[in-house]
Amino acid sequence: MKDHGVFKLALENNILIVEGRGPWNKEALKISFDNAKMMLNKKEKWGIIAVMYGEPVYTPDAAEMLIERIKYEKTHGRTATAFILTNSISPELGKRHLSDLCSKADETFQFFNRVIDAEIWMKSLLSE
Repeated sequence: MKDHGVFKLALENNILIVEGRGPWNKEALKISFDNAKMMLNKKEKWGIIAVMYGEPVYTPDAAEMLIERIKYEKTHGRTATAFILTNSISPELGKRHLSDLCSKADETFQFFNRVIDAEIWMKSLLSE
């Protein structure tokens, strides 16, 4: 199956900046996981700031894959995820969807309106 959804990744110190436009399927996630793994090689403690454009929705199989990946990454230095939802028609629906996924993965997460606020929060967690 063809990948659906777009991700752009950048690493700034111990923060992986993920910019994406969904909806995302398993194939898109596999590509992003492979790219992130290379970038995070040997990082002991790190976090994610996810800037999501449009509707932040994962297909059911991609959602399950994401939950399992977060659980795995938590044993390999992942600390938390900060979300910024941009240009979403129904941000509350997106927040509920992402909250459900993070809760199932036992992930620490928070929603922000500005990247700078997400960075401040993430840096405070990473310095603990």
